[in-house]
Amino acid sequence: MKRQISGSEALVEALRIEGVRNICGIVGSAFMDPLDLFPEAGIRFIQVRHEQSAALMAEGYARATGVPGVCIGQNGPGITNLVTGVASACLNHTPLVVLTPAVLSTGIGTGAFQEIDQMRMLAPVVKWQMQVNRPDRMSEAIRGAFRAAVSLRGPVQVDIPRDAYYGVWEEEAMQPAEYRIDGRYGGAPPDAISAAARIIQGAKRVAILAGLGAVDSDAHDAIAELAETLSAPVACVWLHNDAFRGSHPLAVGPIGYQGSEAAMRLLAESDVIVALGTRLNAFGTTPQYGVDFFPRSAKLIHNSINPLELGALRRLDVGLLGDCREVTRQLTAALRGQPLAVDAAAQRARIEQLKAEWSRKLADMSHQDGAPIHPRRALWEVSRAVAALQADTTVVADVGNVSGSANAYFASFERPRRWIAAGSLGGIGVGFPTALGVKLARPGSPVLALVGDGAWSMSMQEVMTAVREKLSLVTVIFNNTVYGAERRNQYDFFGERYFYTDLENPSFAAIARDMGAAGVTIDRPEDIAQAVSEALGSDQPSVIEIMTDPKALNEPYRRDALKMPVRVLDKYRKYSAPPSRG
Repeated sequence: MKRQISGSEALVEALRIEGVRNICGIVGSAFMDPLDLFPEAGIRFIQVRHEQSAALMAEGYARATGVPGVCIGQNGPGITNLVTGVASACLNHTPLVVLTPAVLSTGIGTGAFQEIDQMRMLAPVVKWQMQVNRPDRMSEAIRGAFRAAVSLRGPVQVDIPRDAYYGVWEEEAMQPAEYRIDGRYGGAPPDAISAAARIIQGAKRVAILAGLGAVDSDAHDAIAELAETLSAPVACVWLHNDAFRGSHPLAVGPIGYQGSEAAMRLLAESDVIVALGTRLNAFGTTPQYGVDFFPRSAKLIHNSINPLELGALRRLDVGLLGDCREVTRQLTAALRGQPLAVDAAAQRARIEQLKAEWSRKLADMSHQDGAPIHPRRALWEVSRAVAALQADTTVVADVGNVSGSANAYFASFERPRRWIAAGSLGGIGVGFPTALGVKLARPGSPVLALVGDGAWSMSMQEVMTAVREKLSLVTVIFNNTVYGAERRNQYDFFGERYFYTDLENPSFAAIARDMGAAGVTIDRPEDIAQAVSEALGSDQPSVIEIMTDPKALNEPYRRDALKMPVRVLDKYRKYSAPPSRG
């Protein structure tokens, strides 16, 4: 049945029908007319202190729930501020609906106040976009945005000129099932499954890698059954430590930067790799701990839902296009009852051995005393405090020398969508706003953000958002008064010439208290566990500032990304490659 509706009503109703309950942004005149209707539609507007946080918060919500997050900002500068968060969602394959109010349609292209070409600006970082060129296309645009966000797994844009909110017309209301599917795909072709099964049958040491596709398709149980069939270790791809159940005896932890050495040694020993739900990110397979762990001679069976990812970064032997869970089930069914070359007992013994060795090594590296606190000791204490609570905690990690090293310490999750790493964009300062979105999605579960002091300086204003919205998450700041990742590069490549990496910080705990949150400063490792436990049990936002040693820095993110400096002009020769430390 058709109904009369206005432009603003069409926007709000389309969002309501999609089940949108939260939209992140900052109030602006460019969308004030529909904003007036949000409360009656049951939509909560989360007013942040910077639009970048709005996009990141909406992305955190989407990564925690699997359904699209929504963000909005004022036309012009409000939209330019969204870009980093939208780009992050693009590289993280996160469904995100980005509403970009624009100038009047009659002003587009005239250099109007707060005008920028928002379509061209966002085109490289969205999967789909549409400008509402007539008010009566508003509902069509929102329906198309959710169809694309769910199906293409990424951010999408609806650009809305100011005058599109006005006017009245007739249209028929539609439910989501009438204009889109749920975004799930089927399995791989039978001949590809058969080819993969033949390779696996002849393998002596199969290793399984699980990535984002395992999270998105809820493939934990399916991967466990395949691993048990093959007695194969299951490693998580870098950034996706929650892609397999950590308590499973065949789980060996994450590969990649500062991950599990056991996982990487087992991968290096394998003759067949089954990569499930991943594009095999190149950075996530760079050498660690002196181990070039991705074997060049192993056969690769590669699964992804995106055909453009299969074989793009690694030569494959069989490509399996399809939904990760369905493909995994197909492989298990094809192998069930078939003879296998693997020595199951020997393989399981090797897994237990290497896991035990890595556990001891990590503990030895982490049990370091002294003041300020060694960063590995800080990570150890925080991770053990979280584990002791035995709660369904979600951990969000920022980018940085200390927070990035959390990969080895938070390596065991029982459910998907519980480890939210910064992602492939690698933006510093994204962790806390993302964690706010996770807490918005899971108000009754603990959420912990891991942030360096440099990153915290970029987003700490959002403590006011957390207090206002009663989002009782916990943030641990590793305060070593330096940009640690860049400081480490200066140590390794620039003869310990430290330039522009020092930070002069205030008391972040005191500032948090001034904003209305709980704040505590920790300078003794034995005080960390209690502080974390109390904060996670609190009903208010909490900031724990741990004073860590600026001289104790973990490995650089990439040793292959810099070279020793070469200076040619006489006046710069003293800045040439540093002498060997012998």
